[in-house]
Amino acid sequence: MRRIIFILLSILLTNLNNFSQEAEFTASAPKVISVGEQFRLTFSLNKKASGFRAPDLRNFNILGGPSTSSSSNIQIINGKMIQSFSYTYTYILQATKKGKFTIDPAQVIVNRKQYKSNSLTIEVIEGTSPDASKQSVPSSRENQAVPDISNKDLFVRVLTNKRNVYQDEHIVATIKIYSKLNIAGFENVKFPPFNGFWTQEIETPNQISLQRENVNGVIYNSGIIKKTLLFPQRSGEIVIDPFELECVVRQRMTNSRSIFDDFFGTFNNVKKYVKSEPVKIIVKPLPSAKPSSFNGAVGSYSMKASVDKQIAKTNDAITLKVNISGNGNIKLIDPLKIDFPPDFETYDPKISHNVKNSENGSVGNKTFEYLMIPRHSGNYRIPPIEFSYFDTKLKKYKTLTSGEFKISVEKGKEIETGNVVSGFSKEDVKFIGSDIQFIKINDFKLKRKNEILFGSLRFYLSYLIVFFIFLIIFIIRRKQIKQNENIQLVKNRKANKFAKKRLKLALQYLKENNRDQFYEEVLKAMWGYLSDKLNIPVSDLSKDTAFKSLENFEIEKALTEKFLGLIDICEYARFAPSERPSQMDSIYSEAIRIISKLRQKLK
Repeated sequence: MRRIIFILLSILLTNLNNFSQEAEFTASAPKVISVGEQFRLTFSLNKKASGFRAPDLRNFNILGGPSTSSSSNIQIINGKMIQSFSYTYTYILQATKKGKFTIDPAQVIVNRKQYKSNSLTIEVIEGTSPDASKQSVPSSRENQAVPDISNKDLFVRVLTNKRNVYQDEHIVATIKIYSKLNIAGFENVKFPPFNGFWTQEIETPNQISLQRENVNGVIYNSGIIKKTLLFPQRSGEIVIDPFELECVVRQRMTNSRSIFDDFFGTFNNVKKYVKSEPVKIIVKPLPSAKPSSFNGAVGSYSMKASVDKQIAKTNDAITLKVNISGNGNIKLIDPLKIDFPPDFETYDPKISHNVKNSENGSVGNKTFEYLMIPRHSGNYRIPPIEFSYFDTKLKKYKTLTSGEFKISVEKGKEIETGNVVSGFSKEDVKFIGSDIQFIKINDFKLKRKNEILFGSLRFYLSYLIVFFIFLIIFIIRRKQIKQNENIQLVKNRKANKFAKKRLKLALQYLKENNRDQFYEEVLKAMWGYLSDKLNIPVSDLSKDTAFKSLENFEIEKALTEKFLGLIDICEYARFAPSERPSQMDSIYSEAIRIISKLRQKLK
């Protein structure tokens, strides 16, 4: 009976949860297609609906649809049951003519309420789709000839949203790959150093998502590899160096002699080196007529200034807070120059910032908190605070001004002439002028005033002790220099230390779920350990040389295969879909076990 009641309550709570969720109705289709190509138009909904009304599709041939499908998923998280639903309406369409066509929103009714999907714009061009242009590699058992991959089928670009900017004006640099082929992974990625720019990385998904894109009348599958905000730090012409990488292209083999190969299909991985063109950026210097309060801020900003109290007593702490918010090189803004009253003791400001980097630039705010302590009573005035910046839209300097601050300081109970001990923060500032200081109440020894150290026993003993310490340090240092001359011995001795350091860093990235850096550190730990132990430069290491070298040291074949197999897993996982943390844990544990076994064999 209890089980039945529990099931009924679960179903009720699930329905209530599903009812409380807002309906989401979305449409999706390729952005670019070619004339005569077939494609899918999908409408997705997270709730059960009725009264589906399709948009006008007169610009396309309807080959099928709408076909409907549904799925549900139940999860229990922290004892709470969560159920999600998915309903889809799918059309198979065919493009018939060139042009840009808009598909209006579809409509459904959920719980007597009407919902509309988003609209779509589809560009139809003359040309072939990326799938239709994939190349195959002819093969035979005697010889496999791999043709060169054309630069028109696979290339990379560094795209910038601006080519002519002012100094410190932000630029968005996007590194994209364009392909008509099936890419299996990347190797030897080399990003531009962006010399001459201050850079801020824009967050992008770890897994590259390919989208169709029209490039000069040709359809490519394009994906964003990296986005970076660039702030030019000097005027003149600055060149962004090329982006380089090796693509592993998966190509289907044809003309196979095996009937099973023809049925199931065989594939071959071909490497293609690609390199982008350098990009020239023209950077104009800022106008020379700079306001006196300008300290390098470029963009668009607003400013707020306030004090926490306008009536205080002597030796009370007063905080002046200045907040600058907007879009631009916020992190590079220096503390403002403020004319404080001479009777105020001031300290370096506490600086904090909250900035988010996006394609619109660095957006956020930066706050300066100035600590002031009045030492004498009276009425004081802080003049208006000025902050100047160069507005890139108006192409001129703008000056923001706060109001003035009047502070009334009353005489406190403390003696105004007392001493002050100050540190670096509010908590360290103390008034200590109201008491007797440094009264020593413990036992202590007195020394004779005219006692001379020179010529005494302590004088000669100190010289003798210093001489012996120097002799010991000299012998130890000479031994170390002699050992360090044998580079091979040094690298062999420190191999375990460096591998342990790399694995410790990999564990940190594992806890942060930073998969790319995790696999990179595991690979560095394993290759670096083998390089140091076998005295082989990392640049000369490969799977073949590693296998032969370990075989020469009489390492069993099973351990060697485990070592090379784990390297293959890590290299593949860097470009594969995201794994669960448990899989990364097992890879980390396996790396420790393999290095520990090699440590016992390679001494």
